[in-house]
Amino acid sequence: MDNEKELKDLKFEPLTKENIEEVYQMCEKNVLYLSHPYEAFEKTSLKSEFFEPELSIVVSDCNRKIIAFFMAVFRRTYILRKYRKVVVLKFFVVDKEWRYLGLGTKIYWILYKRIKNSEKKCFRMKFEVMSAMPDYWCPGLDTRHTEAYFFLKKLGFKKTGERINLCIKLDTISNNHPPFELEEYKISRAILDDKNDLVPLKFMPKKYQLSFWPDEINISLLNEPITTFVVRDTNNRDIVGWASHSVHFPGSFGPTGVKKNLRNKGLGNLLLNWCLWDVKNTGLKQAKILWVEGDTVYFYLKSVGARICEVFWTMNKRI
Repeated sequence: MDNEKELKDLKFEPLTKENIEEVYQMCEKNVLYLSHPYEAFEKTSLKSEFFEPELSIVVSDCNRKIIAFFMAVFRRTYILRKYRKVVVLKFFVVDKEWRYLGLGTKIYWILYKRIKNSEKKCFRMKFEVMSAMPDYWCPGLDTRHTEAYFFLKKLGFKKTGERINLCIKLDTISNNHPPFELEEYKISRAILDDKNDLVPLKFMPKKYQLSFWPDEINISLLNEPITTFVVRDTNNRDIVGWASHSVHFPGSFGPTGVKKNLRNKGLGNLLLNWCLWDVKNTGLKQAKILWVEGDTVYFYLKSVGARICEVFWTMNKRI
């Protein structure tokens, strides 16, 4: 293959409603270890609130066959939220037959130039990989994608940390629903009227209110049925904990939390089991507990027998 000639003849265009289905099929055929329904792909790409057409690149060959898809998004950061942004390389897929020809690098530098020229760019902006909260697929680079790791390393990205996904086979979850009550606390599916108290996480410490969890809970409220369960104090009806599932894709678990002074009562475990029971009733055989760090892994192992199934590296650089 004449690399220069072939690359010269390629067509570059944004992601659109006309090409998204073919883009999805290309990604499904060329990404190992990861597969999600089309609806989940659409929700996190073209229908994402952070989608910007100019930061998406779909590449077709001379036969109009789609052979690559890259997409970046700007998201807010925890610090100086009104003034700073983080840019995330959310998708970067090249057809297996077109790898090692310089195509991925070419697409990356086109995106990089557009990012640098964007009005949203800020001084010493961080450029991350995959962690496009609140509607991410992976919390970093799956360590099994060897080619992707060396591609990113060549471009100057460096490993900065590690995150874990846990998997649980749902045949271990009872067909009977978990208890509705624990002491003076009651579990129920969230309703839209809960939004004013639930989405701001008024019952949680400030760091959780400033995180992306309120945004993720809000996404769960758009599902039908709503995929968040809440625990209420029966004395005053206040929400004191919650757990969400299927925010990022069907069968994904998280985020979850319980008011600090009520932890270690079993409420978190009960919320987890309600979510897993709900996922099981959709017909799925497996659930994934996303973005777990530290000793929290052991909590899920003890609670429901969840085991490490995917390890992700956080990778970033400065622009």
